[in-house]
Amino acid sequence: MRILRVTGVLIGFLLLFVVLTGCCLVEHSAVQPAHNLAPGDEQRMRGHVEHLCAQPRYGDTLELARCYIEEKLTAAGWQVSLQEFTTEEGETHYNICALRRGKSGERYIIGAHYDACDTGEGENPGADDNASAVAALLELAARLPKATPEHDVELVAWACEEPPWFDSADMGSAHHAAACDRENVRGLICLEMLGYFSDEPDSQPSLFPGYSLLLPTVGNFVAVVGNLEAYSLAQQIYAGLKQQLPAARINAPWAEGTELFFSDHRNYHPLGIPSVMVTDTAMIRNPNYHEPTDTPDTLDYRRLSLVTRGLVRIVTDLAWPEQ
Repeated sequence: MRILRVTGVLIGFLLLFVVLTGCCLVEHSAVQPAHNLAPGDEQRMRGHVEHLCAQPRYGDTLELARCYIEEKLTAAGWQVSLQEFTTEEGETHYNICALRRGKSGERYIIGAHYDACDTGEGENPGADDNASAVAALLELAARLPKATPEHDVELVAWACEEPPWFDSADMGSAHHAAACDRENVRGLICLEMLGYFSDEPDSQPSLFPGYSLLLPTVGNFVAVVGNLEAYSLAQQIYAGLKQQLPAARINAPWAEGTELFFSDHRNYHPLGIPSVMVTDTAMIRNPNYHEPTDTPDTLDYRRLSLVTRGLVRIVTDLAWPEQ
């Protein structure tokens, strides 16, 4: 842990130096655009989250979540398939893949893990982690254009992100990344915990040593996090999200073991794929992380809906540039 703290401080000062010398690796917008949501947006998001949280998303009942996600993606008109894989312990799991083929043969991947963490200390509903992001993924499926895109769009619900699989070859995203045609993937957008926001002072702890000088201390924003190779993709996503709600963008040198990379995007970056995470900053902000208190009633469905609306526009611009 001491090594991680020292590394964090050094990277924080490096980022501060780079920003002050004019290369903007960190930026944020505190503007609160005035938007009216379409009727039913918040109710649909809440409905997805509540359904996903009705049974534990680990052990034998994870299958119920898989069936729900598969049903919704199919109903939205996507070509749905299951990627089956077996863990080292001999367990069989499934990534749920929904594809809309484009003209170019190149592809954007947007994904969210659908399992929750079995802490062994009581039920964990996993509303923010990660039902909120799966709800956004399902809404993307329903609201993206029906026309043939310029580039393939693949929506993926990954299994096995949580312990004991995290940071291992058994992660669902590790299996998916290994099987994808890396040369033709234009970018990966990982959705990780999107529903917890606060307007209280000092509700946003520092994302990283040194970042508190550069980012808001109120947890009312959505963050876009990527490595240096994903600079352009992160900029595009940030530009779209800040039209909907306060947002921040962080492009950091790859720092294995830090909270900025504690999700499925970690498995695509080593393959040379531009990889970005969109998040409410997860365990850094949300005190309910991996706790029985991570329940549907703790989420902000208006802001979750705004994030989703921004993602719909962003993915449309990326894959349907003439829409």
